[in-house]
Amino acid sequence: MMKTLKIGDATVQILKEYGNVNDSILFINVHEDETTSIETVYEYAKISPVHFVRLKHKETRRIDFNLRNKAYSIDPNRIFTKKGRRKTLRDGGKFSFKAAKSVKVFADSLLLHLNDVTVVIAMHNNTDVNYSIKSYLPGGDEAKNTDQVYVNPEMDPDDFIYTTELDFYLKLKDKNINVILQDNKRFVNDGSLSVYCGVNGIPYINIEAQKGHFEEQLELIKAVLSIL
Repeated sequence: MMKTLKIGDATVQILKEYGNVNDSILFINVHEDETTSIETVYEYAKISPVHFVRLKHKETRRIDFNLRNKAYSIDPNRIFTKKGRRKTLRDGGKFSFKAAKSVKVFADSLLLHLNDVTVVIAMHNNTDVNYSIKSYLPGGDEAKNTDQVYVNPEMDPDDFIYTTELDFYLKLKDKNINVILQDNKRFVNDGSLSVYCGVNGIPYINIEAQKGHFEEQLELIKAVLSIL
């Protein structure tokens, strides 16, 4: 199933894939260039049907668009709060209220897929530079977002799980998996889906792995589904 949306002059497709649309667990991918995360969902879907929603644009992280002859750019994982939309537009080079309104319409359309969902599982990839579970330790760039963090020194720090739910955190910690619990009160409002879910009480999990770590990310999917 496919729905086509517009942001300014840009066309973005929202794809529903692998069929099990009545499943209350929603897998979602908003960064089309994070290909390993998409491929692992496809692979798992061969084992068991899943409810998977993802964006299709130009295989890039950011979405670029023109509106009233002005160029804008957004990170589609920074659009789910007013503050986030303002910042991602400014990071992309230009902000206007007209552009922010257009982005909000797009964000609201994407959020409709969260209706009647009991758990959101976001799929992401990182690169072997700068960002890892170490970013959430004291002094790290993401420390302000962190309530608790568990690091398994035998795991690659680029492969980890991030969640808004204490119960999920504790169960994954018991499995000796790198895991972070979001601080749902003192988080940085960056407009991300984890922030939106934390504010609105929607259980959220991000399965994060280094790009190319196919087997590792597939195993993290299995581990997460085993606790749900």
